[in-house]
Amino acid sequence: MESGQDAVIRVLLFKQKDDWVVPYPYKVSDFTLRLSNLRNTLGHTRIADQGLIPGYILASDKYFVAYACTTAQILKIVYASGNESSSRGFYPRGGDGRFACQYLSKP
Repeated sequence: MESGQDAVIRVLLFKQKDDWVVPYPYKVSDFTLRLSNLRNTLGHTRIADQGLIPGYILASDKYFVAYACTTAQILKIVYASGNESSSRGFYPRGGDGRFACQYLSKP
């Protein structure tokens, strides 16, 4: 499901990949590459996300198979901490779902 949603967003971004993002000296494709690199760094993955270059609509390997991420890797990314048990980022107070609670320490 997430790959499908990602593909829709990537199509929209791909249409604007050569547009400049004012007031920054970067194009849309530059931002997507930087965000993908950040996601890969935070998730401690070699490659789990790609920018719009080389232009694939779906972030995938050379066989067009979408990259898999573990629950811990996803939490590392959405918490923007690089640590699945240390919440910040999109969820500064942590998650209260079943999977997140397995990783987050409760006071």
